[in-house]
Amino acid sequence: MVNLKIGYNRKSPRLELLIRFFYGIVLGIILAIWGFVAGILAFIQFIVILVTGERDEWLHKHLDGYFEFLFKSNSYIGLITDERPL
Repeated sequence: MVNLKIGYNRKSPRLELLIRFFYGIVLGIILAIWGFVAGILAFIQFIVILVTGERDEWLHKHLDGYFEFLFKSNSYIGLITDERPL
């Protein structure tokens, strides 16, 4: 279950919006590389579940970290929140 609560902040400085644009490019590169690795880990997790019938905790933690960072980054880039993911 996902529980996402984002507060409303009326003011947003113009300089922050400019910085957010370039920061979004860097986040996009990080997410692309990490997403490729997460895809490989998800496939390995699938094989582990298929063979053993149980999830591997290490793989689960890394995939969970990727998705948490992905959602925080998308919230920041999509102008939903001013809290930077890194």
